[in-house]
Amino acid sequence: MRIARVLSWTRVNRELIIGLAMALGVGTIGWLAIAAALTPDAADASIREFGTLLAVLFGILAAVWWNQSAKLANRLVDQDMPARQSQKDANTLSGAAATFTALALFSSVFAGSPWRSTTSWLCSIGVLLLLAMSGSDIRQEVPISLKQRLEAREVLGFLALAMVTAVFIWRLMT
Repeated sequence: MRIARVLSWTRVNRELIIGLAMALGVGTIGWLAIAAALTPDAADASIREFGTLLAVLFGILAAVWWNQSAKLANRLVDQDMPARQSQKDANTLSGAAATFTALALFSSVFAGSPWRSTTSWLCSIGVLLLLAMSGSDIRQEVPISLKQRLEAREVLGFLALAMVTAVFIWRLMT
């Protein structure tokens, strides 16, 4: 019984660390976008671009995971025998897609608000808290997503994700 508690606590800690690391990374990049700006107007524009980037990234990830979840669920309908792991994977993909849909929504509201407004601060806190709580989703989603056979829609989604990130980094450096 004690070993089960220790193992359970270790899993919770690992998931919390992943979520907190994601929140810290996003928070740091947001802070750098503001700190690198020379004027308040440049800081506002920079943080709006960052919020838009987050909305696009989270939205693309949510769309890919919703699509993969639906594919797994459809495979289950086509099979005669019960497939518990596939159902669990489909449910996990759905849960993470829902989380990233909420992240995309918070980020889009954040991007549309002046960065010193109450709305902006509430949305940024919401994004960071949701990321901190989503360590389990992130840890489980990546392996499930990578073991799926990617279709054109998902490949295009991941390519768009890479292109948007590259453009943002390029803009940040220039």
